[in-house]
This record gives sequence, C-alpha cells and structure tokens, in this order.
Amino acid sequence: MKKKITINDIARHSKVSKTTVSRYLNGKYENMSEQTRQHIEQIIKELDYRPNRQAQFLKSKNSSLIGIAVGDISNFYTSLLIKGILNRLKSTNYRSLIMDSDLSRSLEKKNIEKLVDEQIDGMIIQPIGATSESYKEIREDFPVVQIDRFVEPLIWPAVVSDNFQKSKELTQLIIDKGYQRIIVVSPPLINSTPRIARYEGLIDAIRNTNVEIKEIIAPEAKNLNSDLNHLKEITELLKDDIKTAIYTFNGPLLYESLGFLKEKQLRIPTDVGIAGYDDESFGELMGPGITAIEQNLVEIGFQAMDKLLQIIETQKLKLEITTVESKLVERKSL
Repeated sequence: MKKKITINDIARHSKVSKTTVSRYLNGKYENMSEQTRQHIEQIIKELDYRPNRQAQFLKSKNSSLIGIAVGDISNFYTSLLIKGILNRLKSTNYRSLIMDSDLSRSLEKKNIEKLVDEQIDGMIIQPIGATSESYKEIREDFPVVQIDRFVEPLIWPAVVSDNFQKSKELTQLIIDKGYQRIIVVSPPLINSTPRIARYEGLIDAIRNTNVEIKEIIAPEAKNLNSDLNHLKEITELLKDDIKTAIYTFNGPLLYESLGFLKEKQLRIPTDVGIAGYDDESFGELMGPGITAIEQNLVEIGFQAMDKLLQIIETQKLKLEITTVESKLVERKSL
C-alpha cells in the first residue's frame, strides 16, 4: 500500500519548517520568497501530495472554500467575471463553489444560505437585491466583496466598471457627431447600479443640449429571443429627418439591435448610428465596425478576488468602491 504523504514529509524533502509548508498550503505567501514557494510546489508535485481538506478545516476552522454567487451564469459577461476570479485563485489553495441565481432574488437567497452552510471562508456576490436590508442572511463580519454592482447603503466593498464616466464619454461622442436624438435600449434600470450609472452618465452629457432621448425597455439578456417587437419603435422614429443614434446598455442588446437593423435593411451609419457596451471586442467584427465601450471584466473579477483574499487574511474590511477603467473604442458606426 502506498504510504500517505504528510506535511512532515514535504517539510523534510523541502528542507523548510512545517510551519512554512502549512502557510504555503493555506495560500499565505507573505514573507515567503518566490524561490521557496516554487520549491515547495515542486516537492508537492513530486510526492503527489493531496491535502486532507476535512482535517485542515477541523484544525484551522478554515474550509479553503470561496463562495461565488452570480446573477446569471448564462450571460457571457458573467463568464468573463468568473474567469478573472478563478485566475486569481490559481496561485492559492482555495477552491471555488459557484452558484447561479438566474436573476431571481429568492433563488439568490437560497444560494447564499447554501454557501454559508458549506462553511466557506468568504464570498463574492453579484447582488440582485437593491438594498443591504435584503441580505440579512449574511452576518455583518463575514468576508464579502461585491462584483459588477452593489447594494446600498454600502456594507461590503465592491469592484465595478467606470460606468458613469464611460457612458458620459460615449454620449458626448454621439453629440459631437451631430446626432440630435438618442434611442436608449436597456433592460429595466431598477436594482441595477451599472445601468443606473450608465443612464446618469448619459443624462449628464446631454444636459444643456437639445438632444432628444427616447427609451426602449428591453428584456433581460437571458430572455432575448427572435421576437424583436420591443425594437419596432426604432423604425417609427427614423421616419423623420432627425439624425438618430441607438445606444444599447449591454452586449446582447447591441448584437440584437444590429440584427434588427439588418432585417429592416437600415444602413449604418447612413440611416442610423449605433454604439453601446460590448462584452468581448466583438464590435470590431460587426458590419462597419461598432463604436463600443469595452469593459475589462476579467480584471474586475481578478481584483474582486484579490480584495476578498486580503479581507480573509487580515480580517479587516474597508468599505470602498473600486473602479476598473473601461475603454471607449471609436469605429465607423456613428
């Protein structure tokens, strides 16, 4: 029978202390040289060591498990956030448990309760609820970081895009191109701080101008289908001579709107301009090239996970909103 490898074996082969090995296994690399970390990692691979997670938990009261509760895992946008989170976890011994709330607050509540029951060490949450009162199932001192959006009043730190600023810049670009009407296509703004910030940036840019705003309320991304009835108003608005641009608040709506314009044989930008938020630089592949705001979603996920690990390590929670800069890419659709 193969001998079970222990921490003592790793320490002996690595010629370091048992405490140093233990710190490595718990992802605590502070005051540990890169050479030592790599050496221990190599010895662990050579000895084919597999830690006993249950024993580790009983001894340290840490599960080495991170909970992740996202709003809609079917959204490509969300998958990029998760990629960033997991990229940060690669250099640690933490495992992740991902729960999909499917844009349901009641399901989100159950998911959070399940994560807490798993004795997770911390949680990243993409909240669906609007206020902190909605999250009483999480104790106040528990390590939590919000990603993409946040509840108010702020009770946990958050990592988000610079939605207000980039929306304002895009709107200003539309105005500078001579457009007199902007058709805003967005799901309902309620309970979504990113959409609210984008709308506020839009309004701030058109203040003291004569630019007309028309709003089209669209379904959530997961409910989009071949039924484009909510976009039919666009053709009605294009019957006059007012120079018009479409501004979509997320990637799926941008691509859906492009499909609608193609179906109606409307030319971009001759008949109508279009721009919006893009999920992964697809705008350069579409039609004449679509002017779009490209968010650094992977970096948002990475920073959120990094912040959570700091909270777990230091047991100190600093209430702040960290903004990750996006990029406005001007192409030929305006």
